[in-house]
Amino acid sequence: MYLRLLDAKFNDPAYDAYLEAQQRAYSATGYETVTKYGSTDPRTTRDPLSYLAVFDETAGGEGGRLVGGIRIHRKIAGQLPSEIHLASQDFNDALADEVAAGESVAEICGTWAENDWRGRNLSSLLCFASAVAAQRLGATVICGSGPTKRIKGYERGGLRFRHDRPLHDRPYPGITAYYFINRAEAIRHREERLTNAAVLLDRALDEAPLIPTDVARAVAEKLGLGHSTSSASVGNAR
Repeated sequence: MYLRLLDAKFNDPAYDAYLEAQQRAYSATGYETVTKYGSTDPRTTRDPLSYLAVFDETAGGEGGRLVGGIRIHRKIAGQLPSEIHLASQDFNDALADEVAAGESVAEICGTWAENDWRGRNLSSLLCFASAVAAQRLGATVICGSGPTKRIKGYERGGLRFRHDRPLHDRPYPGITAYYFINRAEAIRHREERLTNAAVLLDRALDEAPLIPTDVARAVAEKLGLGHSTSSASVGNAR
């Protein structure tokens, strides 16, 4: 497994394929589409948008098979996805305070994985890697949101949610979401394992917008994520 940091370019076959795969993954879990925030919604697509795409180099054709990813939205003139779908004045006010204080804000969102890569801690790895990537892109504050059942995994990747601010029926009926607004530096220095993992990511991204297989595996080990670099179909054999 390796990761590529890419700029989202609309009407680009690579990004179109990414969105289609994300939509399939979300549909399989029963959620309505939220890919519009990374494609057709003008409120969230007017600002710079990047994404980390995960590839399984042991499957598919040249370059491997796309198996997961996460988006990085930088806030400049438009809105971030969580400003819209959370419909939370509390979140929006807190975010506005950060912007007013001169912070550069980015949201990491839209985490997804193909079925055979679920349950492998890939979301934890993606959250941390995208936070490091967002900081390298200029963000000083990282924000986002997630449903109750996913927060534990996201927090393994260094994020800290506002557990005292539950948002019921957001973004869908029956779902309770929570948000986070974290300093980028705090994420990478919260624990020694995070700091050490960030060093590995920085070294790789200094060379190219790519996190090679060996680095992804080493980062997962530093984070204590076990077999997040292999699919469930491969299992412990890797």
